[in-house]
Amino acid sequence: MTHLSPFRRGAAVLAGAGLLCGVLGTGAAAAAGPAPVAAGGGHGPFKGRVIARSGLVLRSGPGTAYRAVGSLPHGTVVTFACKVDGQDVHGNPRWYELGEGRPAWAAARYVETIGAAPDWCPARHR
Repeated sequence: MTHLSPFRRGAAVLAGAGLLCGVLGTGAAAAAGPAPVAAGGGHGPFKGRVIARSGLVLRSGPGTAYRAVGSLPHGTVVTFACKVDGQDVHGNPRWYELGEGRPAWAAARYVETIGAAPDWCPARHR
């Protein structure tokens, strides 16, 4: 019996799976390559809950110097598009861009993520 390292064993399994797919044929979708990954690495949607007792002021950018564009009451669940490092708010520089069709930013200091944290925003936001 041949003993393979975990890496070589995994490579052998992938090679075997590739051969099987080639033999069975999976149609045009397989020939087109892998499906594109959605924003957020396919782990979205990213959600969070407002934990600020007095509510959360939403801003037009990632800092308190940006214009206020709305607010959310304590306990509101929101969807995030991505995150950036912006103005430090009580020891936390992270800001989340809301993914709800409006240009609004929330200080991560006042939001608790539900599940995975969002991915970093594209360079245009940094």
